[in-house]
Amino acid sequence: MKVKKKYLIVFGIIIIFAVACLLLLYLNLGKTSDFKAIDESSKIEQAKTYGDDVTGWLRVEGTNIDLALIARNNTADVSNREYEYAWTNSFPDENSNHFTYISHNVRNVSSNPIIGDDTMTYFEQLMSFIYPEFIEENQFIEFTNSEGETSIYRIFGVTLIDESQYSSYYDTFDDEELDDYIKKVKDESMYDMDVDVNSSDMLLTLYTCTRFYGATDSYSFRVDARELREGESMKYSTVDVNKNYKEIEKRMKEGEENEEV
Repeated sequence: MKVKKKYLIVFGIIIIFAVACLLLLYLNLGKTSDFKAIDESSKIEQAKTYGDDVTGWLRVEGTNIDLALIARNNTADVSNREYEYAWTNSFPDENSNHFTYISHNVRNVSSNPIIGDDTMTYFEQLMSFIYPEFIEENQFIEFTNSEGETSIYRIFGVTLIDESQYSSYYDTFDDEELDDYIKKVKDESMYDMDVDVNSSDMLLTLYTCTRFYGATDSYSFRVDARELREGESMKYSTVDVNKNYKEIEKRMKEGEENEEV
């Protein structure tokens, strides 16, 4: 009987060890996104019928952002509401390494942004990334360029800053300027994310306006991403809130108290 009990104890220890190893393996591997790039050519052709210079297509994981990209030139009217789009004031060439797009945020402007409302349009759902629990499970963007080539971008920074999005367009960076921009994003981001970014990466920046801090034209909500590298998996990156998030949390709490009054 004692021998049998001894074997049961040993067997139990082995089971516990195996479960612990599997749990550790799972934590190390992390969760992988099932967000996939798809052919957007038919949507692009449809968008062209409205008369704008359509430069591609954009989808953002976890949101209903699924819209045309257009160049803001002499023919583009960004007040047009016949279809959804994001626009750019820059005109990158084949040597460009940074694409920047803006779109409207008309409704999601409080200090407690709404998520999951599928009636929202344009970049209204971009504000979802202000919540840590949201970005932990939504970190990828599908970007189709002017040549119809579709690729996936990985988010590495989310920022709410006192800066007009209209002053933030660049066609190209040299390596030093790009490194400076990447450092700026990481310094200003409300999250620390374990994403390696360097001057050889293609960057994508999404901007929208916000009244998170009240009625002002200067504040912008910015999401920065870099192109997925060859052979790189779509494992979600770790996300840690940092000192920049403290002021945001404070403002959210103030908003809750104002709504209770």
